[in-house]
Amino acid sequence: MKIQFEIKEKLPEIIAEILNSEKWQTALHEKAPGLQRVTIKDPHFNSKASIDIWEKEIHIRTAWSNYTYRIVDKGDITVCEYIGAYRGLLEQTLLPKITPRMNILDSLVFESTLTGNKEETLRNYSTENMKLKISDVIISARNIILPLRKITHP
Repeated sequence: MKIQFEIKEKLPEIIAEILNSEKWQTALHEKAPGLQRVTIKDPHFNSKASIDIWEKEIHIRTAWSNYTYRIVDKGDITVCEYIGAYRGLLEQTLLPKITPRMNILDSLVFESTLTGNKEETLRNYSTENMKLKISDVIISARNIILPLRKITHP
Protein backbone atom coordinates (compact mmCIF):
# COMPACT_ATOMS: atom_id res chain seq x y z
CA MET A 1 0.00 0.00 0.00
CA LYS A 2 1.21 3.51 -0.81
CA ILE A 3 -0.32 6.42 1.10
CA GLN A 4 0.50 10.11 1.57
CA PHE A 5 -0.62 12.38 4.38
CA GLU A 6 0.32 15.73 5.83
CA ILE A 7 1.97 15.61 9.27
CA LYS A 8 2.19 18.10 12.15
CA GLU A 9 5.93 17.77 12.74
CA LYS A 10 8.49 19.77 10.75
CA LEU A 11 11.64 18.25 9.29
CA PRO A 12 14.09 19.84 11.79
CA GLU A 13 12.11 18.34 14.73
CA ILE A 14 12.14 14.89 13.15
CA ILE A 15 15.86 15.10 12.35
CA ALA A 16 16.64 16.17 15.92
CA GLU A 17 14.67 13.22 17.30
CA ILE A 18 16.38 10.77 14.94
CA LEU A 19 19.84 11.98 15.94
CA ASN A 20 19.22 12.44 19.69
CA SER A 21 16.42 10.16 20.93
CA GLU A 22 16.71 8.17 24.15
CA LYS A 23 14.47 5.47 22.59
CA TRP A 24 17.29 4.14 20.38
CA GLN A 25 21.00 4.25 19.64
CA THR A 26 21.97 6.31 16.60
CA ALA A 27 25.03 5.50 14.48
CA LEU A 28 26.25 7.83 11.74
CA HIS A 29 27.48 5.81 8.74
CA GLU A 30 28.03 8.49 6.14
CA LYS A 31 28.16 12.25 6.10
CA ALA A 32 28.45 13.88 2.71
CA PRO A 33 27.37 17.32 1.50
CA GLY A 34 23.57 17.34 1.78
CA LEU A 35 23.29 13.75 3.11
CA GLN A 36 23.57 12.01 6.47
CA ARG A 37 23.12 8.24 6.46
CA VAL A 38 22.36 6.78 9.90
CA THR A 39 20.93 3.70 11.52
CA ILE A 40 18.87 3.68 14.67
CA LYS A 41 19.04 0.53 16.79
CA ASP A 42 16.65 -0.66 19.45
CA PRO A 43 18.73 -1.12 22.64
CA HIS A 44 16.54 -4.04 23.79
CA PHE A 45 16.08 -6.02 20.57
CA ASN A 46 18.22 -6.89 17.58
CA SER A 47 16.49 -4.52 15.19
CA LYS A 48 17.51 -1.36 13.42
CA ALA A 49 16.17 1.04 10.84
CA SER A 50 18.15 2.76 8.10
CA ILE A 51 17.66 6.48 7.57
CA ASP A 52 18.87 8.87 4.88
CA ILE A 53 18.60 12.53 5.83
CA TRP A 54 18.74 15.23 3.17
CA GLU A 55 18.10 18.95 3.55
CA LYS A 56 14.40 18.74 2.57
CA GLU A 57 13.68 15.02 2.81
CA ILE A 58 14.11 11.95 5.02
CA HIS A 59 13.87 8.29 3.96
CA ILE A 60 13.32 5.64 6.65
CA ARG A 61 13.51 1.92 5.91
CA THR A 62 12.05 -0.09 8.80
CA ALA A 63 13.89 -2.83 10.61
CA TRP A 64 12.08 -6.08 9.92
CA SER A 65 9.74 -5.57 7.00
CA ASN A 66 11.58 -2.94 4.96
CA TYR A 67 8.57 -0.65 4.87
CA THR A 68 9.52 2.87 3.81
CA TYR A 69 8.60 6.31 5.03
CA ARG A 70 9.52 9.32 2.91
CA ILE A 71 9.09 12.59 4.80
CA VAL A 72 9.29 15.72 2.65
CA ASP A 73 9.42 19.41 3.53
CA LYS A 74 7.17 21.18 1.03
CA GLY A 75 7.54 24.69 2.43
CA ASP A 76 4.48 25.37 4.58
CA ILE A 77 3.64 21.67 5.00
CA THR A 78 5.43 18.42 5.74
CA VAL A 79 4.20 15.31 3.94
CA CYS A 80 4.76 11.67 4.81
CA GLU A 81 4.58 8.94 2.16
CA TYR A 82 4.40 5.37 3.43
CA ILE A 83 4.92 2.25 1.36
CA GLY A 84 4.22 -0.97 3.19
CA ALA A 85 1.54 -3.17 4.67
CA TYR A 86 -1.70 -1.66 5.91
CA ARG A 87 -1.20 -3.06 9.40
CA GLY A 88 2.33 -1.66 9.61
CA LEU A 89 1.41 2.01 9.13
CA LEU A 90 2.89 4.04 12.03
CA GLU A 91 3.28 0.88 14.13
CA GLN A 92 7.09 0.53 14.17
CA THR A 93 9.05 1.01 17.39
CA LEU A 94 11.99 2.57 15.56
CA LEU A 95 10.16 5.55 14.16
CA PRO A 96 10.32 9.23 15.06
CA LYS A 97 7.11 10.95 16.08
CA ILE A 98 4.86 11.27 13.01
CA THR A 99 1.43 12.75 13.70
CA PRO A 100 -1.09 13.02 10.84
CA ARG A 101 -2.51 16.55 10.59
CA MET A 102 -6.00 15.26 9.74
CA ASN A 103 -7.79 11.99 10.38
CA ILE A 104 -5.52 9.49 8.66
CA LEU A 105 -8.54 7.46 7.55
CA ASP A 106 -9.37 10.32 5.17
CA SER A 107 -5.93 10.11 3.48
CA LEU A 108 -5.69 8.63 0.00
CA VAL A 109 -4.16 5.23 -0.71
CA PHE A 110 -2.55 5.62 -4.15
CA GLU A 111 -1.44 2.06 -4.88
CA SER A 112 -1.99 -1.35 -3.36
CA THR A 113 -2.21 -5.01 -4.20
CA LEU A 114 -5.85 -4.83 -3.10
CA THR A 115 -7.02 -1.91 -5.28
CA GLY A 116 -4.24 -1.54 -7.87
CA ASN A 117 -3.79 2.11 -8.87
CA LYS A 118 -7.35 3.06 -7.94
CA GLU A 119 -7.27 5.84 -5.34
CA GLU A 120 -9.25 5.05 -2.18
CA THR A 121 -9.40 6.67 1.23
CA LEU A 122 -7.70 4.63 3.93
CA ARG A 123 -11.15 4.22 5.51
CA ASN A 124 -12.49 2.44 2.40
CA TYR A 125 -9.25 0.54 1.92
CA SER A 126 -9.34 -0.73 5.51
CA THR A 127 -12.93 -1.92 5.02
CA GLU A 128 -11.95 -3.83 1.86
CA ASN A 129 -8.88 -5.20 3.63
CA MET A 130 -11.06 -6.46 6.49
CA LYS A 131 -13.49 -8.11 4.04
CA LEU A 132 -10.54 -9.88 2.43
CA LYS A 133 -9.26 -11.07 5.82
CA ILE A 134 -12.71 -12.36 6.79
CA SER A 135 -12.99 -14.15 3.45
CA ASP A 136 -9.57 -15.78 4.05
CA VAL A 137 -10.71 -16.95 7.50
CA ILE A 138 -13.92 -18.44 6.06
CA ILE A 139 -11.99 -20.28 3.32
CA SER A 140 -9.49 -21.59 5.90
CA ALA A 141 -12.32 -22.76 8.14
CA ARG A 142 -13.99 -24.55 5.21
CA ASN A 143 -10.70 -26.24 4.34
CA ILE A 144 -10.50 -27.57 7.90
CA ILE A 145 -14.16 -28.46 8.46
CA LEU A 146 -14.97 -30.17 5.13
CA PRO A 147 -12.21 -32.80 5.43
CA LEU A 148 -13.25 -33.42 9.04
CA ARG A 149 -16.86 -33.98 7.97
CA LYS A 150 -15.72 -36.61 5.48
CA ILE A 151 -13.79 -38.40 8.21
CA THR A 152 -16.61 -38.31 10.77
CA HIS A 153 -19.48 -38.86 8.30
CA PRO A 154 -18.30 -41.23 5.53
